[in-house]
Amino acid sequence: MNFDNKLNNYFANLTVKLSSKPAENLVHIYADYVEIVSLFSNQNYVSTTDILDRFHDEGIILKNKQDEEQAADNDQNERWINSIYRVLLERQQLYNNDYPFDFFGNNKIKLKNVGQLTDKNKLYIFLLLASSLNIFGSFEPELTSEFELVCYHVLGKYLPQHATVKSFGKNTTYTGTAIEKIKNLAADLKVEVDDDFLNKISARGNMERGLDIIGWISFSDNVPNHLSLLCQCACGKEWYKKLTETRRYEKYYKFYCNKPNHAMFIPYSLINYHDSDFHQADELSVDTLLFERKRIINYVDDFTFFIPLNSKKLVDKCIEFEEDIV
Repeated sequence: MNFDNKLNNYFANLTVKLSSKPAENLVHIYADYVEIVSLFSNQNYVSTTDILDRFHDEGIILKNKQDEEQAADNDQNERWINSIYRVLLERQQLYNNDYPFDFFGNNKIKLKNVGQLTDKNKLYIFLLLASSLNIFGSFEPELTSEFELVCYHVLGKYLPQHATVKSFGKNTTYTGTAIEKIKNLAADLKVEVDDDFLNKISARGNMERGLDIIGWISFSDNVPNHLSLLCQCACGKEWYKKLTETRRYEKYYKFYCNKPNHAMFIPYSLINYHDSDFHQADELSVDTLLFERKRIINYVDDFTFFIPLNSKKLVDKCIEFEEDIV
C-alpha cells in the first residue's frame, strides 16, 4: 500500500482516543491530546467543558456513585482540566507566532485559520503528531524516520558552520553491519576503536546501537581531541529510557583526552514557561543536552527539506480534515 492510500484509509476510519492513561501530573501530555482534538475539530473551539465530557466518555475520568463524593470529584476534575489549559496558554506565550492554535478567553482553543498557518506552525503540528504515536501508530515508520531527518537539520544549525554532522540512524549513508558502520565512523572521527567492546556486537547486526546523529567540531590538525555530540532521537512516551544508549559509544571508541557530550531529541513540548524549567526534569540525566519541541522549531528556518516529506502530507491532511469528535 502506498502512502497516499494509507492516508485515505486512516482518515476513512479515524478514531481519536488517548487509549492508555498517563499519570495526571503529566499535564503536558494531556495538553498534546487537547491540541490533537483541536486539530481535528478544525475551526470549532474546544472548551474545557468539551474535554471534561470527552475524558468522561473515554474513561479517563471515572464517575463516583456517591453524590457527595461525586461533587468533590467534579471540583477536582475541573481544576485538573483547567491546569491542562494553563499549559496550553503558556505554550501560546512561549511559541508566540509559531503556535498553530488560537485561544478565546482562557478556556477555548482552536486551530488557526488555514490561510494563517505558517511553515513553523506546520512543523509544530508535525512534532505534535510524532509525539502522539498512540494515535498515529499507522504512520510510525514515516514519523520516526523523518523526525530524525528534522533533528539532523536542527543539529546542523545549532553547531557552527565548520562542524561536521552525520546521520547514523534510519537516514544514514553509512553501510554494512553495525561493526562496519562504527569503524567507518571512527575513521571519520579520527579515533581508535576498542575491539574488546566492539567484538561484543553481533557480527551480522546492522542496527546503529543507539546513535542516531553525531556532530563534531574538529581542529585543523589531526589530533582527535575535539568537541563531539552524540545524539539519540526518540518519539515514544518513555523516551527517557533511551537516555543512556549513546553512552555505549564511550566504550566502542577511545575518545582522546575529552569525553563526548550527549543529546536527546524529542518531539514533546517540555519547557515549563511559568517555572523556567522542564516538565519531567526528574527523568533527565544531569549531563544530557535536551532538544525538545520549542528548541527544535527555533533552529529550522529553511523548509526545503521538509516540504516533500510524507509526514508533511500527513500534516496537510490533518489540517484539511474535520470531524465532530468532541
